[in-house]
Amino acid sequence: MNSTAITDMLERGVLQSLDAANLDDFLAGEGLRVLFFAGDGSRRSDAQDVAVALREVLKDYRGTVTAGLLKQSEEAVLQSRFRVLAFPSLALVLGGETLEVIPGVRDWSDYVQAFRRYLGDAAGRSKLENQA
Repeated sequence: MNSTAITDMLERGVLQSLDAANLDDFLAGEGLRVLFFAGDGSRRSDAQDVAVALREVLKDYRGTVTAGLLKQSEEAVLQSRFRVLAFPSLALVLGGETLEVIPGVRDWSDYVQAFRRYLGDAAGRSKLENQA
């Protein structure tokens, strides 16, 4: 069972549903990719908080970041591939390489700083755009 924020993001297409069948195609796309390892939403209410933070980051970096929610049944198999140690977590991936994992619920500034490291300030041009 997903949180209301996750369900809303999936329904609006802000978050893609991912499994082993479509994960590699998702990762092959351009730009920064975020994998959301939500864990068991019925037991992990903090997944809602992470979803809300992710939603806000996606608004700030619209068009530069694409996010996907891994199906819970796939998480255990994929967590070592992306260096995920805890649920919920966000794995920031570029070109198939895991750049960073943000585990658990963090302060808003932690999310902002993580994305700025790879994309620059949301108000300005992104680092990825400058490399093109």
